[in-house]
Amino acid sequence: MKMLDRYIGRIIITHTLVVFSILLAIYFFSTLVNELGYVGKGTYSTTKAVIYSIMLLPRQAYELFPMVALLGTMLGLGSLATTSELTVMRASGISVKRIAMAVVKAGLLMIVVVIAVGEGIAPKLEKEAHVQRIKAIAQSISLNAGEGLWAKDGDSFISIRRLDPGGKAKGVTLYRLKGQQLAEIAVAASGRYRDGIWHLNKVRKTLFSQKRVKIERVPEMQWKSNLTPDVINLATMAPENLAAWELYDFIGYLKENGLASQRYEVAMWIRLITPLATGGMILLALPFVFGSMRAVGVGQRIMIGALIGIAFYLVNGVFSRIGLIYEIPPIVSAGTPTMMVYLTWFWMMRRLN
Repeated sequence: MKMLDRYIGRIIITHTLVVFSILLAIYFFSTLVNELGYVGKGTYSTTKAVIYSIMLLPRQAYELFPMVALLGTMLGLGSLATTSELTVMRASGISVKRIAMAVVKAGLLMIVVVIAVGEGIAPKLEKEAHVQRIKAIAQSISLNAGEGLWAKDGDSFISIRRLDPGGKAKGVTLYRLKGQQLAEIAVAASGRYRDGIWHLNKVRKTLFSQKRVKIERVPEMQWKSNLTPDVINLATMAPENLAAWELYDFIGYLKENGLASQRYEVAMWIRLITPLATGGMILLALPFVFGSMRAVGVGQRIMIGALIGIAFYLVNGVFSRIGLIYEIPPIVSAGTPTMMVYLTWFWMMRRLN
């Protein structure tokens, strides 16, 4: 039976890699075509555009994997059905459940590899890709094209117009509250984060009291804060592009400061549930191959697999947004599409049996 597991696993993994290669190639060239429009700005060259597009591929592979796993499994098992190998296996006394176990083993191996890429490699590569891209185009990282970044830390609010790659902030304004009253405004030309403290340079402080307003100018002041450059970089990236552990840390920061965190919680739960969704998509291929699709061609399998994958992405996106609008618990809005996949698989398998 180990030989059977290896044979089925090899077929499924091979077809999955083929689907991966095709879809990632399409994504790479579409990203590259878009990036070519920025070539010539600053020091951004065609080579840098190619490198940037390549560095985004691991994250895209992680996002596409549920659909890729479905297509790869359908094509792999479909090829075995086309050559009558599945018929021979069934005639030899091998049950559908036993074949399904071999498929699940191959799927688990792929899921482990993709999780390692999606949670370990992809977020770091994507952050580095964005930093290098913006450095080349604008020579610095603009946090917001309009009004910069605003953040809350305890009883203080901070505005940063620009953050350089080395962690140096420019155009820093710090607002300190005492209860409900504004106590101090500190405007600094620049600042740098070192050893858990922001060191602000060329500072003009405006101190408010009940009787008067006092203005001071100091060459440097220190501000201890949890708002690190890493947190700022997380805030400027889409939640969907962050690793689960980064989302968890950032959600903690938002909650500590009484800020809205539901969007990041939904993104975290989606990332945690993605391996389960992938497993469901792999299982969903079984009733199609053993049922009404056992005699159809490759083109029809690709079309039906792609439609199911696209439908899953659409439903996933709709539920995540509905959850934000109606304040549904993040685990419910993130997990409902995956639950629907398993219910569909269970219903189809009952009909097959």
